[in-house]
Amino acid sequence: MIEKKKNLKKGVRVLNKKVLIYFNEYHLKPIGGPAGYLYNLKKEIDEKKIENIYFIQGEDKDSSKKVFLHKLPKAIVKLYYLYSRIKERKYLLGSSKKEAVLDLNEYDIVHFHSTISLYKCKDSLENYKGKVVLTSHSPKPMFLEKYEDTGLLKFEKTINKKKYMEGYANIDEYAFNRADYIVFPCEEAEEPYYNNWERYKLIKEKNKDKYRYLLTGINPAIVKVKREDYRKNCNIPNEAFVISYVGRHNETKGYNVLTDIGNEVLANDNFYFLIGGREEPLTGLTNDKWIEIGWTNDPHSLINSADVFILPNKETYFDLIMLEVLSLGKIVIASNTGGNKYFKKLNAEGVLLYNNVEELKELIQKISNMSIEERRILEQSNKEMFNNNFTKEIFTRNYVEILNIL
Repeated sequence: MIEKKKNLKKGVRVLNKKVLIYFNEYHLKPIGGPAGYLYNLKKEIDEKKIENIYFIQGEDKDSSKKVFLHKLPKAIVKLYYLYSRIKERKYLLGSSKKEAVLDLNEYDIVHFHSTISLYKCKDSLENYKGKVVLTSHSPKPMFLEKYEDTGLLKFEKTINKKKYMEGYANIDEYAFNRADYIVFPCEEAEEPYYNNWERYKLIKEKNKDKYRYLLTGINPAIVKVKREDYRKNCNIPNEAFVISYVGRHNETKGYNVLTDIGNEVLANDNFYFLIGGREEPLTGLTNDKWIEIGWTNDPHSLINSADVFILPNKETYFDLIMLEVLSLGKIVIASNTGGNKYFKKLNAEGVLLYNNVEELKELIQKISNMSIEERRILEQSNKEMFNNNFTKEIFTRNYVEILNIL
């Protein structure tokens, strides 16, 4: 029943096990979070013709509604999402049935990719005889992310804090306890859970035999616009030292760290910041050398046009953008937190970690003072590290191996 490892390197197959990844295939996209994580996995499953791994099928009814909504005035959109949050909260915290969208008993393994999606199947799981696997992709416990990062209005936070902090925390706890196996990319990715959730230590001790670790893998990022052309389009001189960031503009992602150091760094005439992502809820500096591109469908050309990428997460799980940057062979300065710490184990010379703002500024100066050749050595080491550890081929092969021994 368990396929030998040597065969996994050829045409990978899951033998005698039917696996459902409880995620709608319609939502797979090359973005962050579970949608991007599973997008890379699905591409390799299809390319290698791996059998017996399935996704939920069919277009989500809410997708076309969301496209329509964003054409409406912001006030109406906010009211709709307020209504949606109230509706979801009543459903999740109420006594209504929590049933899967299909028959789970047709599968030997069901792999959930959020604590909420597992909880929404609570009643269906009561009689389920197969194995339940959970991967929580949240950069911190889900209940905190729901409360802090989902655009709640101030009065919602005031009125409903207890419901989010207790009710949703109970959902997280249920999911970790109900799962037969819990998959994290690495042990370091658990750090935000230890830091932000008192119960997690007890949950981990209770369920320690359930844990498995699987490094994430992705398709290498592709550059569409040459470095020189991208800089020219942004009015950035070729000889300038460019610092890039792509991601959400919030404190969890550490965007505020960049704005805190921005004016001091930009005092150097040769330094520029090149930023991707919507300017909300936080906004950038008013400075000609602080360039906000906004949301972009070509973040990799932006990153490639810079000299260094900063990943300043306050808390982090195991960020896909880190792997994308490594695949481009770019130098990374990252906060010494969560999944970023894993790169110490790999002796990653091109991933420099900082503990505070002063260290971050020193590392920026250190890299700017390097010769072109010194930077190229670090860039090449990052690309090699990616190819040896984080490709979708390695990721999928290891995933299948885990499934075969559950």
